[in-house]
Amino acid sequence: MIAYLEPLKLLIYGERAIPGTASSGFGGFCDCGGMMTQKTWHQNGNLKILVSECENCWKIEALVFDGTDVIGREEVRDFKRNDLKEFLSVLLSSTELEAVMNKLEGERYNYSAYNRAKKKLENIGLNLEGLISEIIF
Repeated sequence: MIAYLEPLKLLIYGERAIPGTASSGFGGFCDCGGMMTQKTWHQNGNLKILVSECENCWKIEALVFDGTDVIGREEVRDFKRNDLKEFLSVLLSSTELEAVMNKLEGERYNYSAYNRAKKKLENIGLNLEGLISEIIF
């Protein structure tokens, strides 16, 4: 899954969280015929990845460049601030998600499950505390 965490400007690509640099301007054409607008650029080794959004259908796409050559065009699943809990549910087990949410709400939580969740997210380059501080219920 390629995911874009909009409030953090992070792209999850190839099991890595890649921070982005805000951008604007023409980002290509969408399959629906609309114009794409640039959102962010991401650097992953030799690859540069442009995340763009269609002005007509709101689809989010990633154009993957190797130098000046486009080597891929992939649809991206967009997670806005109110969707971050759903994003966590995709990555974490139900026990881990429950522990994270309980800690966030100041309730008793399973310390072991919370640490497993934190380690999973750190392995792909995400900071759990930074991520949960953006969640809206």
